[in-house]
Amino acid sequence: MIIRQMLTAVLLLLPGLAMADTDPLFWPLRYDERGLPLTDVIIDGKMHTLMLDTGSSTGGHFYERGLNELVSVSGPGATRLEDRRFIDISGNETRVPVWNLNHLIISGIRFNNIEIVPFKPWGLSIGNKKPVNEVMGLGLFHDRRFMVDFRKNRLWPTYIPSVSDIDKSYRWSSYPVEKTQSGLLITAIVGGIKLKLLLDTATSHSMLFADRLPSDTLFSGCKTVEPEASDQDCRVTTFSLKDNQGNSRNESAIVISGNRPNGLDFDGILGMNVMRDHLVIIDIPGDIFSLSD
Repeated sequence: MIIRQMLTAVLLLLPGLAMADTDPLFWPLRYDERGLPLTDVIIDGKMHTLMLDTGSSTGGHFYERGLNELVSVSGPGATRLEDRRFIDISGNETRVPVWNLNHLIISGIRFNNIEIVPFKPWGLSIGNKKPVNEVMGLGLFHDRRFMVDFRKNRLWPTYIPSVSDIDKSYRWSSYPVEKTQSGLLITAIVGGIKLKLLLDTATSHSMLFADRLPSDTLFSGCKTVEPEASDQDCRVTTFSLKDNQGNSRNESAIVISGNRPNGLDFDGILGMNVMRDHLVIIDIPGDIFSLSD
């Protein structure tokens, strides 16, 4: 009887121990060598390290073995969709199979109607360093508002202001965003010309395609954004963002030589250099991107 009571007590404690490792309100963030956000989560009883990539409109990019396991576990809740063509900012194209999951539970939080694809490292990469981590994309949050605290390194996968006062001590600037097949686009201004930038937490620096810029655009050297680089390594220019109150903020971007690849619906990328050390709220149903002071 004593042994049975002890066993029961241990079993009752186990859920509490698990919750201590994964706070149900937020997920801790850490960063890779490029300063891009990662979080460790539990999916179907297994640990996954996922990069937060708002530049991907898909819900998740998983290693093939893990993806097959998720599809198998989901059973009738998994539907094979048509293969989809993806184009990166280098102009490279790839086609991948797509699955829709009725729901996916990540560290105890349920996400509904999620599309997942096999993970493939690709894209424009500084220093030829391709991503190696699985990805949680913008599509995971398609029906909600979420918050990322890049100061204290926390991600709230579901953010309800009335539940927490975490955002009350900050001043916020809010910007309208446009949902497209690529993701969320925010309007930037260069020399009086409006450009559409893809909101992307998986890009360390903001970027602009050279052919989208006015002919009289002024440039500076690469040290402007990367002190350890040579000025000849890249060209840099500035752009401005105007919030809903009409206030402007200036930011820097690396200029990508050549023309924007066919098939892309944006003129550049709003990267982590804008969001680092700030709090960010992305309200997908409300089409609003908010940035703390």
